[in-house]
Formats: sequence, structure tokens, C-alpha cells
Amino acid sequence: MRRGASLAGTAVVLLIASWAAAAGPDAEPSKAVAVSDKQAEAAKADFEAGRELFFQRKYKEAVAKLAAAAKADPTKSSYRLLLAKAHKFAGNSAESTALLEQILKENPEHVEAAVELGDILAAAKDWKRIVTTLEPLLKFKHDYPLYHLLAEAYYQQENLNKARKFYEEAVRLNPRSGDDFYQLANIYLMQNRFAKAAEAYEKAAALGIDTGVLHFKLASAYFNLRNYLGRVTTAEVLGGAVGRIKDDLYLVDPVPGRKDTFYVAGPKSAVYQVAKARAMGIDVPQIEFLTANIWLNARRFAKADAIYKAMEKKVAKADRGLFWFYWAQTALGLDDYDGYLARLNKAIEAEPDLYKPTLADAYITVAARYQQRGDTKKYIAYLEKAVSTNPLSAGLHLTLGDALWQANRRAEAAERYRLVLELQPDHPQRVRLLNRIRGGAATAGTP
Repeated sequence: MRRGASLAGTAVVLLIASWAAAAGPDAEPSKAVAVSDKQAEAAKADFEAGRELFFQRKYKEAVAKLAAAAKADPTKSSYRLLLAKAHKFAGNSAESTALLEQILKENPEHVEAAVELGDILAAAKDWKRIVTTLEPLLKFKHDYPLYHLLAEAYYQQENLNKARKFYEEAVRLNPRSGDDFYQLANIYLMQNRFAKAAEAYEKAAALGIDTGVLHFKLASAYFNLRNYLGRVTTAEVLGGAVGRIKDDLYLVDPVPGRKDTFYVAGPKSAVYQVAKARAMGIDVPQIEFLTANIWLNARRFAKADAIYKAMEKKVAKADRGLFWFYWAQTALGLDDYDGYLARLNKAIEAEPDLYKPTLADAYITVAARYQQRGDTKKYIAYLEKAVSTNPLSAGLHLTLGDALWQANRRAEAAERYRLVLELQPDHPQRVRLLNRIRGGAATAGTP
């Protein structure tokens, strides 16, 4: 028989430590207590009466009866456990805590008492004590409430690895808990486990956690999985409007020449989920930013550009660098190279340490676009800007030198090749560059 279990029979003797604190001010000091048959019967009657009151939600009345039962027969931990519950629901958390601690002192393996105490400690946000009280009990019982409370305690202490471990076990033991799946999804999202986050949010939603915040977070998970629009199909949607959700479909664009027919995206896409979040009242700059980024990465540059433009005056100072950097990408997608570089320079102004190193690559990108168009003059001009931005790059000098050589500006090319070898004397193309340097010198009339 386990310590602290209910004992039957007469003249049972149990030493109760600190009984006065546990049972109330009218309790006798801790001494050996003999319980007669008559006392046991009276205690049982009070317990049954208190139990009935408890389930009628008459908690204060239940406390009086259950306290009498526990005092008359202190050998019954079940009496004290129900008394502790009645105290808790009556708002007497201190009395409930004292009783539960007494039960656990007598029987450290009493899981139900520990869980009840854990609920009180959670309400008091005493997360450390939850851990020290409940975690040792896992070796005695593999029970959902233990894992749930421990998961929450570790989550509140920002120990995400431990919290994830306990939430994972909690949802395995209770796969109908939408709240646990939601918290587990939050942890996965914070740890960049985007596929697992999406799956957990989907399960939480299926179990009834249907909030704008959930859909916003699910949109973020899909976005990071590069699932921007999902599988776009066509559908006839009567009375539909672009940018809205109807018939569980997000209407992306109208199909030209076909009335009431749209290109549509389903629920398993970032664009659908962000629209759902907005429809449910989420209206913050972050959701506008995510929406714009979805369209940007889906290469719908005009849609993205319009959203970024509307956001320009609302962006927080801390986010300006990132905002201008992304808005620059829409200009590039729209072949607005001047706009691309102007916005990138705004990002550099906001966060120079982060974005200034990207300027040379931006010039190279614009140079390559002009090269593709056959505009050699602008190709070389933007390569020169890139070299000017990063003059210690042997690779940039080499690229510019080759461009000048192809444009028959060989003396200038030779000068670039010399700089390449100054920066990197053992360059893999050393021999080719030396030959071109001599050829460039000959072209310039050098003896």
C-alpha cells in the first residue's frame, strides 16, 4: 500500500505533522490520533455531505462540511484533497495550498495533489516552484496534466527547449488540446522550425483555436516555408472581389475574358492566412509588411509596391532600414533601377552597418541588367560605381577590366588588370592578365 493512501479499520494511528496549519485554527496540535469507528462514520457522513455541496458548486458550504470530515478522520487524505479543492474554488488559495503541501509531505508521489497545487502556483505565476514540485513526479506517473503544467512553466521561464519537450508529450497524451498545439506552434515558430509550426497551428485551428493572431502566425510560418501563394488554380466565384476570401478561397486576380472567374489560392498559403487574419481584425504595421513581402517574393511586384508605398509614413524608426531594403527590391522587379538604388540608399541611411555592404552588389545587379539589354555604356558605368564602392575587391576590378576589354578600351582594361595583380599577385588568371596588360600597353602605343 502506498504512503498516504486511504486506510480503513479502527484505531488507526497516523502522525500528522503541522496539522493545525493544514486543517485550520480549530485543529488539535500534532499528536498521535486514534480514529474510532464512530468518528470514522461521522467523518464519512460529513464528507458525503460536503462532496454533494461541492458538486452543487456551493464551495463555502462544502468547506465547512469537508473541514469537519478531515478533522474527525485525519487519516483520509482524500477528505483533505477535496477540502483543498473546495478552498481553491471558494477563493481561499492559501488554505488550499497548505492542505496540498501537507498531503505531498506525507506522500510525495500523490500526483493529484501535486497537479492541484500546480494549478494554484500557475495562477500565482510561481513557475519555478511548479517545476520543482511536479517534475519529480514524472517517474511515478506519465500523466497529461503534469506535462501540460511543466510545459507552461518552462515556457513562461523562456526555456523553450524544455517547454517544447513537455508540450510535445502533452499533445501526444491529449491530442484534443488546441491550446497545447497552439503554444507548441509558437515555440516552433520562435525556433525557426517552420514546417512543424505550420502543422501545429493547423491542428490548433482544427481544434477550435480560430483567432486572427493564429492566422497571422500561420501566415508567417508559410511565408518562411516560401509557400507564398501555394498552388494557384482558377475557380468561378460569383460575387467575388480580388483580395477577398470567399468560399474558402483567396481571390488573387481575375481571369481575363472570363466572367466571375479568378485565380485563387487555398488555405495552405501565406496570402490566404494573412488575408484571414486581416478579416478577423488584425490591423498592425507588421501584417501590412508581411503582406507586402508575400507579394514581393511571389514576384507580384506591382501589388507589393502599392502596399509599401502606403506604409512609407507609418514605419517605425527601428524598422526603416528593413522596410527600405525590401521596397528597393520591388523597384528592381519593376525595372526601376533609379528607384532601386535610391531606396537602397535610404536603407543605408537608416542602418549603415547592415546595408552599406550591399551597395556594391546592387551596382553589379543593375550593371548586369543593362548588359542583358546590350547597353554596354551603362553596364560599364555601373561596374565603375561598384568598384568605387569596394575598391579593394580584385574580383570587381577583374569584371570591370573584362568589360572594358570587350568594349575595346584596352588601355583602361590593362590598368584594371594591374590593380587585380596588385591586390592578388597569385591570381589564378595571372598569365591571362599579364598577356592582356602587354596587349593593352601595345594598344596605347607604349614601347
